[in-house]
Parts: sequence; structure tokens; C-alpha cells
Amino acid sequence: MIKEIFSGKLPAVLNNPTPFILEFGSDRFPESQRLHSVLENISDSLQDQVQLYYVNVDKVPEVKTMFQVEDLPTMILFKDGEPLDKMIGHHSEQEIQKFLTQ
Repeated sequence: MIKEIFSGKLPAVLNNPTPFILEFGSDRFPESQRLHSVLENISDSLQDQVQLYYVNVDKVPEVKTMFQVEDLPTMILFKDGEPLDKMIGHHSEQEIQKFLTQ
């Protein structure tokens, strides 16, 4: 399951010791919607390895600015509360699973 992030919830998420992904997207971009669908499909199988969070940049643009996200969709992988890696654009399900579990 993917949880949506709103400004007030971000500090608690960043303090999470479990690896997690922030998915940045917008309902206005079809590529963001395609990536979100793929993540929804694989989220249950990954719940023990990585937590998934969605940031709708139209609702919380300050989070997009905070992490200097310029292109949508973008995923940022965090470990120990620190950004580790970034994936930009829509990719195959296999590429996404590899990115999420690194």
C-alpha cells in the first residue's frame, strides 16, 4: 500500500529507520499516473522490504522544492532517513523492483 504524504507527516516519515521511497507525481501527468499504477501493483509484495509514500506535488509543492525534484515522476530511495538514490521517469516493473530493493 502506498501512503500519501502531506506536509505535516513528512518529519515522521524522514525519521523512519526502515528504507522508504518518496514517489513524486501529479495527476496532471500521464507518466506519473503510469508509474503510480506500477507501484500500486507491486507495493504489497515489497511491504516487508521498503515503505512507499506518494507526494502529490500539486498539493504539497514545498516537499518537491525541499528535495529539488525538477522532473516528474521521480522516486527517491531513503535509507536511515537519508536520500540514497533517485529514479526519474517511468520504467519497467523489473527496473522499478530492482531500484526499490537495492
